[in-house]
Amino acid sequence: MTPKTLTLVASESFSEDDVKNFCKNNFNISIKDSKVLADNAVQLTLSKYDNIEVQNVEEILNSKKVDFCIREKTDTQFKVLLCDMDATIISNETLDDLVKLTGVKTNIDETSKLAMEGKIDLRTTLKNRVKLLKGHPKSLIDEVKDGISFNPGGEVMVKTLNSHGLISNLVTGGFEPISTYVGEKLGFHNIISNQFVFDKNECFTGEYHLINGEKNSKYKFMEKLSNEKNLDFSEMVSIGDGSNDLEMLKNSGLGVGYYAHDIVKKSILTQIKFTDLKTILFFLGIKESEFSK
Repeated sequence: MTPKTLTLVASESFSEDDVKNFCKNNFNISIKDSKVLADNAVQLTLSKYDNIEVQNVEEILNSKKVDFCIREKTDTQFKVLLCDMDATIISNETLDDLVKLTGVKTNIDETSKLAMEGKIDLRTTLKNRVKLLKGHPKSLIDEVKDGISFNPGGEVMVKTLNSHGLISNLVTGGFEPISTYVGEKLGFHNIISNQFVFDKNECFTGEYHLINGEKNSKYKFMEKLSNEKNLDFSEMVSIGDGSNDLEMLKNSGLGVGYYAHDIVKKSILTQIKFTDLKTILFFLGIKESEFSK
């Protein structure tokens, strides 16, 4: 049996001894080793004979507002970052922001939420939302860019993973040139996104080109990357929040939900619910002293 690691990240500082005692008493585990990652993060190596009860761990740590990651202790080196954009690396839903600027009366927020929950077809809602932009000027994009809010820890996460040799990819169902602005601002190596179609007057036509041109496009990009770079999915770490991220998250060596919709929470064990995007680095065993600022 392969030993597991249990990484815990809280919003507030804690002592290593307190964490070890808490875990021993509540989870009935044997701790072989511990690694302090920061004053609010620690990684525990468990005995290979421990059969950790995941549901129990989740319930208890959720009640304490502590994010956690359980994974096998392996020599696998992560080589690729796959990161969603809207409501993950940024707080905005940028297509919805664009539609709102047109003044069109529609319940856009509720529609997007249902799509991200997988309760209605995402492709259909995407198509309908883009149609609402028809005839409006491309300059609306600049207004959206001005209102973008970057989620805490995102820039440090990308820069640190870049410095550790990972290929960073912003893989989004959002659109250029917004995605280009976000990706370049944060230092992503590659930006993969949908593309609006504009007419000769620099207005939206209501049409668009789909990312990779097919359904499950984020997963398809993983396959393409795997084939081109001779990489295994186990060497990829991914982050996302919605139904269109699900196949990417499920198939990555480490898939993490970020303040995710219920469909992702129910399908993916590793979640960030209480802390920020730097927690990804802790889950990978990277110390705060090794972060790139």
